[in-house]
Amino acid sequence: MKLKSTLLTLAIATGAQVNAQTWVADSVEMGASYANDVFYNIANGNDATQAANNWDIAFQTTRFGEPMFNATIRANHNKRDVQVYSLHKQASVHFGNLSAADTMVAYGSQLLNEDTTWGTGAFTTNRALSNPFDFGWGAYDMTTHNLTGDSLYLVKAGGVFYQLWIQKYQSVSNVGYWFRVAKWDGTGDVSDSIKRVAPYNDRLFAYYNMATGQFLDREPSRSNWHIMFTQYLKDRVFGANPNKYQNYVGVLSNLKVQVAKVTGVNPSTVTSSNYMMYTPNASEYTNTIGDDWKRFAGMWTLATDTSYIIMPDTANGQQEYYHLQFTRFDGTATGKIVFETRKLATVSLGVNNVNGSVAKYSIYPNPTQNVVNIMVDAQQTDNNTVLAVTDITGKVVVNQRVQMSAGVNAYSVNMSAFPAGMYIVSVNNSQLKIAEKVQVQR
Repeated sequence: MKLKSTLLTLAIATGAQVNAQTWVADSVEMGASYANDVFYNIANGNDATQAANNWDIAFQTTRFGEPMFNATIRANHNKRDVQVYSLHKQASVHFGNLSAADTMVAYGSQLLNEDTTWGTGAFTTNRALSNPFDFGWGAYDMTTHNLTGDSLYLVKAGGVFYQLWIQKYQSVSNVGYWFRVAKWDGTGDVSDSIKRVAPYNDRLFAYYNMATGQFLDREPSRSNWHIMFTQYLKDRVFGANPNKYQNYVGVLSNLKVQVAKVTGVNPSTVTSSNYMMYTPNASEYTNTIGDDWKRFAGMWTLATDTSYIIMPDTANGQQEYYHLQFTRFDGTATGKIVFETRKLATVSLGVNNVNGSVAKYSIYPNPTQNVVNIMVDAQQTDNNTVLAVTDITGKVVVNQRVQMSAGVNAYSVNMSAFPAGMYIVSVNNSQLKIAEKVQVQR
């Protein structure tokens, strides 16, 4: 798997801010019983609607080294009731040789997507965080830079049991996934692959329907949406049905979109002159907006003192700041969500290259609760490498000298004792300078 290759840059606000615009009312409709996902562009109000029940699993197609990339595969728990179970068997030995007994799995033992990040789907939740080369379904090969898998999964999709073997993720050339799928009794055995080529090189995921064997392009271009109105699972909470996890209707944000949640404040009092006081808690958690902006007690009510400052990925040397507040939620009959948006400011950024060399690396998981792993592919040995972690105030909380050898090096930092918030993880020596934001979640 190719490591991230980038120049360390420092962004400094230099431009003037514009006055906050007036609120603009808008709405989206997910349809009856929340049948659709709606991708929304906060800058221009455009939206794109896609049926939520036409896919079973989704292969991550962002670049290795981008935030939240773990070569992960997600499952459609919500609209296809996709259930993923690890059979703890070698696929190379047992694929095609399952019995009915192998389908006798406990509902509560299934592997689930995380809602905090796009980078942890059902097939990577069983990775060993203490081993930076383990990605759940497969392991990183330092020689080929690929992931190879030999784990056999049982997947129930649309009421049908399948066996799935994710064989390889190739990153150096012809980038993509190779996998094999069949029904649990061995019929319908198909070997397939999905490559990171257009249009999927401009998407978060390539979506796959196990019944039809077809891939679907469901997302708009990554630059054309910022938030998605959808359903998801969280926290292994059971709903009215004790044998089904609870579905939540909410909002998840796109990759590289930061969101600051503003609570206990009248949204109208957030202005272009004071909005920056609310942005230090901005997060790249996918579920920062989430679902708790509404409550049900016989009828739906909204949290009127809660709003969100949304910061899209920077473009053309500028950072834009948008404001969002919800004003109505109609529930399952129409899935209509009414809200208001406005632009708070545009800030010009000056970017200075502070590193003349290029480093290949990966820092994950991000966000994290405990351990963060750092993998660095070094050109040469360096005995004077410093691994450091600083908080957003610049306070150094970790500062240690580490040995760096030519080739792939793996380090880890236990961040379980750190307060929740944003940190900078850096690795520096004479040949490279690496720094990346890491969110600690509690």
